[in-house]
Amino acid sequence: MRILIIGAGALGSLFGGLLARAGATVQLYNPSQREHIHAIRREGLQIERTGGETLCIRLQATADPHEIEDAEIVGIFVKAHQTATAISQIAFKIPPSAWVLSLQNGIGLEREILKYISPERFLRGTTAQGATLLGPGRVRWAGVGPTRLGRWQGPPIAEIDQIIALLNRAGLETEFVTEIERYLWEKLIVNGAINPLTALFDVPNGMIVHDGALREIAHAVAREALPIARRHGVLWNEQEMIERIESVACKTAENISSMLQDVRRGRRTEIEYINGAIVREGRRLNLPTPLNLLLVQLVASKAS
Repeated sequence: MRILIIGAGALGSLFGGLLARAGATVQLYNPSQREHIHAIRREGLQIERTGGETLCIRLQATADPHEIEDAEIVGIFVKAHQTATAISQIAFKIPPSAWVLSLQNGIGLEREILKYISPERFLRGTTAQGATLLGPGRVRWAGVGPTRLGRWQGPPIAEIDQIIALLNRAGLETEFVTEIERYLWEKLIVNGAINPLTALFDVPNGMIVHDGALREIAHAVAREALPIARRHGVLWNEQEMIERIESVACKTAENISSMLQDVRRGRRTEIEYINGAIVREGRRLNLPTPLNLLLVQLVASKAS
């Protein structure tokens, strides 16, 4: 399969590299990470794994949209707030027959993609894979977990089975789900409870469990979001939700969340598509979300 990765940062590079290693023809595209792209072109992509093993993978990479080649699958891995710009820049390069796949954090970015892509060719998903950009051409495979994909419109078909089989061959555990909205909201609750607190207090994920005050705030943030998420198919009760948040925080205890990484680098965060999505949907449903609104305001202020 011919695959184009839009947004070849940490996670996009990880997926692209592993898919190339599994036999796919992969092209990475990232106009804002030119040093990273140039290093991959010169020396290949270095994927470092826990335990010291490093994979060196040769694949195409470009920062020039005019060098993008036709692909059967287009994976979008840019930050949520970068989606509109990214998809508008490369839409003319996406064949109508291509599948477009998004594993991005947050909710609401789908509207930007669907301005250019048929909903029947759109695959939306979540992933628990973790990656950290160590430097130009170097990525750490920071965590392993399941990826779930759903078709935005239409039933499962053989083409999707082939995509999922390829992801699994690449070592990226993937399954097809019919209720993708539910999984998006489940992940949103977890991210909404962990990421803004790590960004505001400059701590790794594990402190959400180990610091009693942060733990209570995280629980309160998620409790506020749960009635909204239930309207979108989430079946967790309060205890299950808390256990899931703490499990993720413990499994990724040493990780620096992407939101904290953005704050440290002075970049815009994805807060508007995580806790901001909770606030917007709360307003629509007439459900109060004062704590989530406060986090949106505080993170936006800190990152400005």
